[in-house]
Amino acid sequence: MMAWEEFERNGIKGISGDKPIDELALALKRIVSSYEDRYSRKPTVVELVYALETVITSNPARYVSDSKGLKLGEIIVNRNEEFLDTTQYEAVYTEQTIPGYHAILRQAPDKPEQAMLEVIKIPTLEVRERTLVCAYEILVDDITDKMVETLILSVLLQDYCDRYYEDQADKIDLLNLKSNVRWTIPYGSET
Repeated sequence: MMAWEEFERNGIKGISGDKPIDELALALKRIVSSYEDRYSRKPTVVELVYALETVITSNPARYVSDSKGLKLGEIIVNRNEEFLDTTQYEAVYTEQTIPGYHAILRQAPDKPEQAMLEVIKIPTLEVRERTLVCAYEILVDDITDKMVETLILSVLLQDYCDRYYEDQADKIDLLNLKSNVRWTIPYGSET
């Protein structure tokens, strides 16, 4: 059974679900492969947006239900211009409390001789119906939700867990326990 959810973007409501997201992920995977074969790199965001724009505007009625009066818009991509050096982070599992929890630690760049600082606490990391549920708390001021996503994917799931959950989950449900911000990203063997 496919999950569908309502969302709102720029004041416009819509519906999406697992199937459209999975299909788009598969198409993007093929596009990425084409760029890697031809240019030895992944496409840029603007290259992907240009391709989507070209396809939709070539015959809007074929692809969208609200094609009347369609004109080109703009997709805004927010970036944290700072590079996140994931080598400065390490994932661990601690049993300091019962139950234990996963954590991401960061080395203090100016004091390498000191112990690592716990910057993200992850009390929930479990698969529920092919969704990896990941609830976390940010413990320092300079970590954003986007940085958490990157650190969980690379430092925790890839490095520490050695991709253990990839075949068990199709997506990750991320929940910031302090702000209640929640979002879902594709994951697993299909991404």
